[in-house]
Amino acid sequence: MIKLREKTYIGLLFASNSIIIILTLFLSFYLRFGFLSATKGIPPISEYFLFFILAYITHNIIFYLQSYYKFKLKKGVLDTLFELLFNYISTIAILLGFFSYLRSYKFIDYEISHKFLIVYFIIGILSLLLTERGFRFFLKKSFKSPKNRRKGVIIGCNEIGEKLALKLLKYREWGIDIIGFLDDYKKKNEMVGQCKIVGNISELEEVLLKYSIKDVFITITLKDYDLMLEIIRTANKHLAEIKIVPDIIHLLSIKAELEHIDDIPIINLNDIPLKGWKAISKRVIDLLFSFFGLIVLSPALLMIALLIKLSSKGPVFYFQERVGIDGKRFKIIKFRTMIQDAEAKKGPVWSPTKDDPRITKIGRFLRKYSIDELPQLINVLRGEMSLVGPRPERPIFVEKFKRDLPQYMLRHKVKAGMTGWAQVHGLRGNTSLGERLKYDLYYIENWSVKLDLKIIWMTFLKLGFIDPNLR
Repeated sequence: MIKLREKTYIGLLFASNSIIIILTLFLSFYLRFGFLSATKGIPPISEYFLFFILAYITHNIIFYLQSYYKFKLKKGVLDTLFELLFNYISTIAILLGFFSYLRSYKFIDYEISHKFLIVYFIIGILSLLLTERGFRFFLKKSFKSPKNRRKGVIIGCNEIGEKLALKLLKYREWGIDIIGFLDDYKKKNEMVGQCKIVGNISELEEVLLKYSIKDVFITITLKDYDLMLEIIRTANKHLAEIKIVPDIIHLLSIKAELEHIDDIPIINLNDIPLKGWKAISKRVIDLLFSFFGLIVLSPALLMIALLIKLSSKGPVFYFQERVGIDGKRFKIIKFRTMIQDAEAKKGPVWSPTKDDPRITKIGRFLRKYSIDELPQLINVLRGEMSLVGPRPERPIFVEKFKRDLPQYMLRHKVKAGMTGWAQVHGLRGNTSLGERLKYDLYYIENWSVKLDLKIIWMTFLKLGFIDPNLR
């Protein structure tokens, strides 16, 4: 039922957005040439048809790459606004470049009005923002109506069952009212959180009839296989929808995905969203940022290199082996911030402190503001790293961390990054590894272009590039 309502919402939003994009293109044309001065004359609207078609296609490609139509239960107005701003800026920039190319090579003899683009930018974003907010409002209001609500029961009052009950109570706008638990190990009418025990599992049929149950959530363990089959048979007799929450959920660190090989269902425990076109879009962003970043920063990089060379003996750059995507090793490039052969006596040290005597004077400044990390733009350009992702660690520490934290190696499902979700939340340097891992796994399973851009923005906004341990 939840999936059906999610698909209904997404389908209606996509259809309405498609109509609004087309209508706002036409409306923007008439507003631009009907109410604003046109010194070059008013072109026939047919000249803009190619732009309209390409704008519609480009918008939807970018929406797909943004995962815009991937429903999220809690999505703020600012999140939606940010996504729409990125979409419209990208679409207009791409089409401006394309039409400039067509005009320069005489494929067309007209240009797209910049005033038209400004009008379209404003009207389009406001229209889609109001539509998305309106859909959410009316959807929630619709599901609050008694005729659109369904009653559900959770079988198994265990840790997973209690978590599920809390989630369903939290998101009541999806139209499911949980009447309670059926459990063989707790007393009838006993309260568990905000739900009560309405009976034991053998009373399922009676409960289904008494409360007109439409959704049955099974959270008992897989070892109770025969009992689970009996529950399914009983629920099927009364046309209730059956949802099984596997007791392997505690093993999951990344969202699971159901796959099929013909008629055989397979649960993929470590599926990630960053694949296919999404991986390509991330790589394109990495290439653009790293290439132009190196060009723009080259004078500063040369000055820093000169200061390092003049202030202490040794090479300008420091190459260190790190572990990247799929556990592959690569050489990370950094500006040298320590004395030459700094590890000759102490050996590898994880996250040196501000009092470490091996750090040079210029090195202390470079490390504090993460300027020593800038050469990693070369790693990004070469495809060994990404702009955003979990920070890479040295092999010796990875071996230790994966023994202490069994889920640690899941960080290597994506490319390591220059900045990350953990770093912009203050988790860098000598901070809790367990907390960092939580943020890294959240990033991996919730990746989107928008999240990457948000992290890049937060890196500068929150001064996420400043190491608090060296202040």
